[in-house]
Amino acid sequence: MKNKYFSILPIGGVDEIGSNMTLIRTENEDIVIDCGLLFPYEECFDINYLVPDFSLLDLNKLKNIIITHGHEDHIGGLAQLLAKIPDIKIWVTPFTLHLIKKKLEEFKLTFNYQVYEPEQEISFESIDITPVHVNHSIPETNGIIIRTKERHWGALYISDFKVDLNSKHEAPIRLDFIKNKLSECQKTAYFIDSTNVIFDGKTTSENELIPDLENLINRKEDRVFITLFASNVHRMNAICHMAKASGRKLVVMGRSLWNYMEAARESGHSDLLLEDFHTPDQVKGQNGRMLIFLSGCQGDFLSALRRFSYGEDGNFKPQKGDLVIFSSKVIPGNEKKIFRIYNKLTQFGAEIITAYDHLIHASGHPGKEDLRILLNSFSPNFYFPIHGESYMLRKHQEFIQECFPSIKSTVIHNYNEIILSENEFKVESHEVKEPVLIHGKNLVIEKSQISQRRKMATQGTVFITYQRKTKTFDISLLGLPLMAQDHNEQLIKRLTHQIENDLANRDATYFKDQLKISTRQFFNNLLGYKPVTEIHLI
Repeated sequence: MKNKYFSILPIGGVDEIGSNMTLIRTENEDIVIDCGLLFPYEECFDINYLVPDFSLLDLNKLKNIIITHGHEDHIGGLAQLLAKIPDIKIWVTPFTLHLIKKKLEEFKLTFNYQVYEPEQEISFESIDITPVHVNHSIPETNGIIIRTKERHWGALYISDFKVDLNSKHEAPIRLDFIKNKLSECQKTAYFIDSTNVIFDGKTTSENELIPDLENLINRKEDRVFITLFASNVHRMNAICHMAKASGRKLVVMGRSLWNYMEAARESGHSDLLLEDFHTPDQVKGQNGRMLIFLSGCQGDFLSALRRFSYGEDGNFKPQKGDLVIFSSKVIPGNEKKIFRIYNKLTQFGAEIITAYDHLIHASGHPGKEDLRILLNSFSPNFYFPIHGESYMLRKHQEFIQECFPSIKSTVIHNYNEIILSENEFKVESHEVKEPVLIHGKNLVIEKSQISQRRKMATQGTVFITYQRKTKTFDISLLGLPLMAQDHNEQLIKRLTHQIENDLANRDATYFKDQLKISTRQFFNNLLGYKPVTEIHLI
């Protein structure tokens, strides 16, 4: 690659929603955009999260990372990256800096950072990078403009955005700035968010939610509970002002909500004071008008929402006359958890309001009309859908091909490197690396161990200890039907007979293998499946 050109290589965030990380490669230096986590699927068996595999990174060339915004899928992998590259400089905005500091305190990590402002040109050896303000569901979200020094190539990278030209909470997306910067370049390429592309219209503005939210908060019920994505501090701030005007005390349940509101206050995105809020124990047993925020709008197991909904919270129990507002959408895959919560609340007599009933949630991602507005402002030569699952990427490409046929659009995948050459581009594929599984005290857990967990969870486990001197057995059954314990003596007779007739003088490895086979066959005949079996010899 010539010195004046660069490549863009997604390591995460393509063909998936999460673990966003994109590598910008030049001849002499590499720069990373974001380093996020991926929340685990059910088959990961309760691990903490997943992060991108860093093995493709050149630790000698990578000195800088630019963070576009503070969502977990963009900053959640920083602790693991800093463990490998402790001196890397993190370019970040004030609000996101607060979130990162809070997160890295848990790992007792310090880091090197530089605060940037939107439209500030950051000069590197071969390229210039300019953040540009865009609208999203969290403050201080930026797209990234990348340009070669002589302006032969320019690229726009926006992993999360929508077009909100009328927001009361923040400035609109800087379409004019994007156009002016990229108009200086001979060739241009876009890398654009696909998350909401199946929606034909324009993504709802936060302003449009105000009338319905205000009407709900002004209702006669004394106790109004509301759950939303904790990172949407603009909406939370607006709801707090509505509640205060309605004479309600503000109560916050959940650490994530406190953390985000603290970041909002410190970075100037909220004018609320600490004394405006109450903790649950401060109002326990009190009557009167209250608005209680519940963290965990996706029904996470340890969240305030789930704890309250199941009647397990020590300060608030759901009851008839409560109003519970879900100012959020259900992320695909979480439907069962959320509907269990709906059912529990209904059984307690509470009334539920969701985004299906009233206009109380707005996405942070572009529908087709948002994309039209972006592309009508300035159209690139080449276009690459990113930030979405495979189905979304394909639908995004089809939309571009149909509505903007002059733009060459290409579906790419993680570990596809888009090399911007003289007047075209080429795609070079690298070996795909699966995300790394993180569990417990920030430790990597191997995929093989997750496979063991799966077998134990679905088939149960049998532990057998055999003392060769005394010829005695100790058997423990975990995760098997209780009736299986009634057959322990029968199993012991079977194994004793096998030892006496075939295994008495065999080496330990053969001895254990044969007992394991015999035990699994025994339970297969009894239960219809073979449990995980471990044999210990003493």
